[in-house]
Amino acid sequence: PNTAWNSCSRLSPYLSFGHISLRFVQHSLQQRQETLRKMKSQGLTVGPWLKSLQAFSSRLHWRSHFIQKLESEPTMEKQDLCPAFQDLRRQEGDWNDSYYQAWETGKTGFPFVDACMRCLEEHGWINFRMRAMLVSFACYNLFLDWKGIAPHLARVFLDYEPGIHYPQLQMQAGTTGINSMRVYSVTKQGKDQDPTGKFIRRYVPELERVPDVYIHEPWKMPQSIQQQCRVKVGKRESKQVERGWSWYPDPIVQEQESARIAKAKLIDIRKQEATQAMANQVYLKHGSRNHQSNQMNNRVIGVGALPSVAASTLSSEKLRQPTIKEMLVDTTTTGNKKCKDKPTTSAIPVATARKRTFSSMIVPNKKDSSQCSVVPPTKRSKTESSGSSNIAISSKNSSWNCKRCTFLNENKPYGLVCSMCGMERESYPRKDFRWFVV
Repeated sequence: PNTAWNSCSRLSPYLSFGHISLRFVQHSLQQRQETLRKMKSQGLTVGPWLKSLQAFSSRLHWRSHFIQKLESEPTMEKQDLCPAFQDLRRQEGDWNDSYYQAWETGKTGFPFVDACMRCLEEHGWINFRMRAMLVSFACYNLFLDWKGIAPHLARVFLDYEPGIHYPQLQMQAGTTGINSMRVYSVTKQGKDQDPTGKFIRRYVPELERVPDVYIHEPWKMPQSIQQQCRVKVGKRESKQVERGWSWYPDPIVQEQESARIAKAKLIDIRKQEATQAMANQVYLKHGSRNHQSNQMNNRVIGVGALPSVAASTLSSEKLRQPTIKEMLVDTTTTGNKKCKDKPTTSAIPVATARKRTFSSMIVPNKKDSSQCSVVPPTKRSKTESSGSSNIAISSKNSSWNCKRCTFLNENKPYGLVCSMCGMERESYPRKDFRWFVV
């Protein structure tokens, strides 16, 4: 947090409020990268900037990734992404209002946590790692429901963006079903990120006279040191503190024990077969296909949210959802050449049907070989029986992709609207269907 003010771009508030466009940032980034590459090719020193800009580019992509998550699953704002966790932290007695008040006001007794929260209250911004630590501490150590802490963080974040806010809250709280548990040791984080206590002393002035050796764990200070520092650590016996003295509370929970209990409760839910089945559905829709991301979240075959069934689904070319580029394949050709569709059998199994694109629904128009038209469902069955070389579609197990949101509507051969976005499906052709083909 000490170097984040100069190491981060801090463009997030301007992107969130639309003062600057993501396209402009990306374009400017690419221009700068190209300039640095030319300088490097000429033997000039460019330092670590190319690596840093590449990392920045990655964060821009992840930003869009999380925004897309909320757009494709709006219920994420109010419901757990993995339904198996719907009762977690919501049993009677789980919500502790005194814990919440201490966390919200930065008086938990953990100096680094309190400093981060007070910094956030003062500036409306803090770097991502510290944000994640605040959520992790609230959800694991204090065992507070992520829906209960969401409004306060949304209020204090100057760069509040719902598409990032709610997916990240659920990820840090461990309710997505597809991410590893992110439990931070807040004391260790303080020692690693603020070894001299500079950040703590800036935002927790009660501890400004505490020696470095106790700055992260002031509750360990002997009475003699407290006398020298004129700091009272522990229970506040009276409302008034002696003039010239400061007061700081004891930790409201035992850090290691509270984290152990919370992790045990999550593990009990995660290891159930029903949870893994639900998590697989979440992964297939929202999970990153990046190999590095799978390793980071401990997604391996047979374990967690990626068992052998899901792994084979993702690794199989036949079972993957088509990309936008594949769905917008140009099936028209110039001249008198006919539109080409790959021949197939009269009945396509569900696994193969998932790979079909818009081109598989389009067959040559008899009147004009340069045009293509969609075969209505009633005519498709005749096409199958006639043994035509056009793509055949099973009347029972066919799927189709929405042309607007690309969602795969499975086992709905005669569906009139997309199940995801409600876009009407173009089932029957017009006389001139060239506008449909890209």
